[in-house]
Parts: sequence; structure tokens; C-alpha cells
Amino acid sequence: MSRAVTRKAHRWRTVPPAFDRWRAVRSTLTFGLCLGAVTAVAGLHYGVFAAIGCYVDAYGTRDPYPRRGPVLGLLCAGFVVTFTAGSLVAGDVWAMTAVLAVVAGGATLFVHTLHLSGPGSYFVVLVSALAAFLPPVGLAETVTRAGCVAIGASVSWLSAMSGRLVRPYAPEERAVSSAFRSVAAFADTARRAAAVPPRGDSSAARRSACTAVHAAWAALDDARGRDTAPAPRRLALLDLMVRLEAVFDTLQNAAERGGDPVPATWAPWLKASAAAVRAGATPGSPLPPSGGSAPAPPNRAGGTPGAPPPSRPARAPRAPRLPPRRSLGAEMRHAVSSASPAPTVALRVALAVAVGTVLGWALPLLHPAWVAVGAAASLQGGPGRQPSQRVGSRFVGTVAGVAITVLVAQVHQPGTGATVAVATVVHGVSRGLPPSALLLRTLLNTPVALLLVDAVLPKPDLAPLAAYRLLDLTLGMCLGMAAALLVRGVPLRRVRAAVSVAVAATGSAVGERLRTGTFHAASEATAWQRTSDLWTMHASVPVEEIRATGTADRLWPSLLAIRRLLCWNLLRDASAPAPDDSARVEDFLRALSGAARTDLPGSPGIGSALSRVPRTPRPAHEPELHRRLTALRSALEDAASPPPATEPPRETD
Repeated sequence: MSRAVTRKAHRWRTVPPAFDRWRAVRSTLTFGLCLGAVTAVAGLHYGVFAAIGCYVDAYGTRDPYPRRGPVLGLLCAGFVVTFTAGSLVAGDVWAMTAVLAVVAGGATLFVHTLHLSGPGSYFVVLVSALAAFLPPVGLAETVTRAGCVAIGASVSWLSAMSGRLVRPYAPEERAVSSAFRSVAAFADTARRAAAVPPRGDSSAARRSACTAVHAAWAALDDARGRDTAPAPRRLALLDLMVRLEAVFDTLQNAAERGGDPVPATWAPWLKASAAAVRAGATPGSPLPPSGGSAPAPPNRAGGTPGAPPPSRPARAPRAPRLPPRRSLGAEMRHAVSSASPAPTVALRVALAVAVGTVLGWALPLLHPAWVAVGAAASLQGGPGRQPSQRVGSRFVGTVAGVAITVLVAQVHQPGTGATVAVATVVHGVSRGLPPSALLLRTLLNTPVALLLVDAVLPKPDLAPLAAYRLLDLTLGMCLGMAAALLVRGVPLRRVRAAVSVAVAATGSAVGERLRTGTFHAASEATAWQRTSDLWTMHASVPVEEIRATGTADRLWPSLLAIRRLLCWNLLRDASAPAPDDSARVEDFLRALSGAARTDLPGSPGIGSALSRVPRTPRPAHEPELHRRLTALRSALEDAASPPPATEPPRETD
């Protein structure tokens, strides 16, 4: 029974996402408009530069509109600035090397700091490298080309924001709907696992549900302004997430304690709620229907734990207690702090691009920009894959794309109209593919890139250019892999620091709650932010390793235990202050935080440090808090390896 349930949970999460028809149509129209219009007015040579600006459409597709607008605006400006910088240093190898290295490192830090969905800094490096390796031109020509890039980027920005006119809350609704569906799958899996002894394993479904719930909270947080109150629809979504968190917490309690099975009515209710949210509506019932004798979700309105949840009509959304957002300056400071993976990743990409630039200049290559681009490609843009896996997918896709291009070039040399039409259609189709289809995306993007580069080279010849593309990109990918070996992933000291900081912040939040008996916005905000940073670390570690080390899996039990503590804080009603309990809990979690800095969870080093930590406190009238504190200590001391994650991290190609 256990294996069957686990296989079903994995199968549910690994169903390939559907082709995004709306995104494909939107990208096709945008790309075709820019490439076709500029080509008709100024020629294909300038149309290509407008098409390069359209690569902005690879970013921000899952970000809420209030955040997508300004962040994509900065990215559009970055495209124009980096293209201009690359063009100005064309012909000077050392200036090119310095500029491209700075662009690669800076763009990587930018994307990591703002958690912008998309292929990392890959397209920023591509835009700058293409400009740098073109023949040098004068200032006037550079400004003209940069203007064409700005046209493409601006139209792509308008296209990316066009959905706001029709469904202004669609990104948040999709994220919340996905969270409801994932929790429904976990409820269904947990119920089936508990139905037949011995109890089955629902950890894979639980992990997927936790990932989706985290993504929904992140989307709602990204949609918030810094000084304005949330719109009524976002308040309704926030209220739904608090209720979903209560249901999810109850489901986890049932799975952990091995009690009564989850009522069969919960999963259908969650699925129906997911469909309602996806359609822009609000579920009619605020709580799932009762059934069986499973524990009820915590009721913030004063319900009794263990009693069936009351069936109440929908009510107007109330404003949840929203902690203050972290400022942009604080985000930038965190990006270079000891608990962030971004500096190491940026250093590695910058090093690979710098060496690729020098080699591309020194070797007799037809279009050497692809060496630097290939180095960035091997280290950026993979949907939750390790560098070696990204290289394999991109290499096979490039070989297939080059083969198709060479075969077609033998019988047909496309003219201007055919180039515009083919590039437009293929670009749109590639954008509609799911993030996991990296090989197929590369296969489609290769002919488009060759057609565009062939249009701006002084002596166009598609077949030799295709062969050199394969050679240049292969050399660049080898450089990327060498950089990945030289600068090895995320240093373990940063991983340990992220765990320690998250535990310490959680201790402050829980201690403040016990001390005052009420919610404390500042400490709660800091705790959730530090936990989110730990989540980013957990997602970053495996995709930066050449060989899987299991570090992310060792982090998972601790991340889950920290989150469970914070959920206790979020869902708990006001109570009488308990300053003595607060002091004991804070001292205990402070000691756990210090032990977490010594070594990774589950290692002998942290086990030795934890042996000197005082006994887990037992707060009066809070047995559930004692259980969760014990779970955190156990997770740090013995990080049992859970099943591998089945869902990619937030950053996708």
C-alpha cells in the first residue's frame, strides 16, 4: 500500500504541464509586431535588434502585476543599458571581458535578489554578448541599435502587463488555486495511506503541498504595495490562505500522529475551491464539510479543537494581520549576506563568462559570442536541474536544432519574409512550452537564433554558421562546467547560516507571542522572511551542484519543522501572557540556533552541539508547542532523508 500511494503521489505531481496557448499567442504577436514592423521600416538588420529586446518576455510570467510592472521595467532598462555597453566596447577584448563579467554577475544578483521568474541572467548576458562581438560601430549607430532593442523590450513589457486589463489578480489566483489543489492531493493521499494498515507514506504529496502553499504566500506577498492597503480581492485571497493553512496544518497533524483518517469530503471541497479561485470567484463555504472523526481545522472564530467544523455561509473578507514588507535596501543587503546563495552563483557565472569572452576573441570562430553565452547557459535557466543536466539538455537540443537548420539550408535559403515568419512562429511556440521542456525549447530556439544572427552578419551563410554555433556553444558549456567545478555550488557555511538565522528569528516570534499573548507584526515578519530565505537556500543548493550531495534533503525536515512552529504562531488565538514560558522557549531556540551554525542538520557535529542544549521546554497549557519544539530539535539532530522533491524550484526557464 505504501509504495502504491507514493507512486500515485509522484505521478500526480509529475504530469507534464499543459501548453500555455495564451502565452504563445501573446509572444507570437509581440515578436512578430516588433520584428516585422521594424524590418518593414528600417530593414531586417534593425528588425533583429528589436527582436532581441523581445526576449524580455521570458521573464515575470508568474509574478503578480503590481510587482511585475516595475521589475520588468528595470529589466527592460537593463537590456538597453547592457546592449549599449557591449556595443561601445566592441573590438577591445579586455574591455569586453570586464563589461560582460560585470553584466553576468550583476544580472545574476539582480534576478536572485528579486526572485524574478525566468531563465536567470541568461538572456541579459546574451543581449550584451551579441552586441560586444559584432563589428565595432560609431556612437550614432549604437544609439540606433539600442533604440530598436528598447522598442522590442517596451512592447514586450506592454504585452506582459496586458492581462491586468482583463484579470488583474490572475497570477495570485493561479498560485492560490494551485495551493488548494496540492493540499487536496495531500488530503487524498493521506486518507488513502491511512485506510489500509500499515500506514502508507504521504511525504511526497506533503512536500508538494508545502511547496505550493509557500509559492502562494510568496505571490500574495509580492502583490502587496509598501504603503497601500491590499485590494478587496487580494484580502479575500489572503483570508483564504489563512484558512487553507489551518486545513493543511490539521492534515499534517493527522498524518504525523497516525490518528483517524481524513474525511473523504475534504479533498473534493479543496478541489472545488481551487476551481472557484482559478475562475476568479470565492468558495462559498469557508471550511471543509465535516465527515468521519478526523480532527477539525483550527477555527479562528473560537471553535473547539476536535469538534466537527461548523458549516457557515460565506462572509465578507476581513483584513488579515499583515506584517511589514522588507525594504528594497534590506533585500539588497541580504543578497550579499552570509545567508544568501546569490554571491557564489554570481561569481561562478561571471568567471565563466569572462573566460569565455577571452577564448571567443582569441580563437578563430565565426561568431564567438556563443562561447560566453554557452558558459552562461550551462549555469543559468534550468528548471530545478543540476548544471550537468542543463548542459545535457541544451547540448542535445542544440545538436538537433543545428541539424534541422543545416538540412533546410541545403535546399532553401530563406528571404526576409520567410525569416520573419519562421522566427516569429517558432519563438511563440517555444514560449508556450512548459518550463520543464528545456530540450525542446533549445531545439526550437536554435534555428531562430541562427536566422537572426545570419541576418546581421556581414557575409551571411547559414550552414557554416550553424556548424560554428554547435562548436562555440559546446566550448562555452565546457567552460561553464569547469567554472562549476572550480567554484563549487553554495558554500556549506552559508547553508548553516541560513538555518541558524531562521531558527533564531522563529524563536523571537514565538517568544514574543508567549510574552504578550498576541500577534507581534515585526518579529513575525522577520521570522517568515528568514524562513523564506531558508526556502530559497533549500531550492538553490541542488541546482548549483555538479553531483547531488543530498544537502537540500537534509535541510527539508528542519525547514518543515520551522514552518510548523510559525504556523502555530499564525493560527493561535490570543491568550494570556506567559513570560516565564517565553524566556525558556527563547533560550531553547537560541541554543538550537547556535548549534545549527556548527554543521548541517543530521551530521555528527550538530549532534554533539545539541547534546549540550537544555531539555526541550514544556510550556504550561501548550502541549502542541512542546511537540513542535521537539520536532525541530529532532529534525536538526536526525535529518532522515525524505523522498526527492518532485516539483522544481520557483526559478524556471
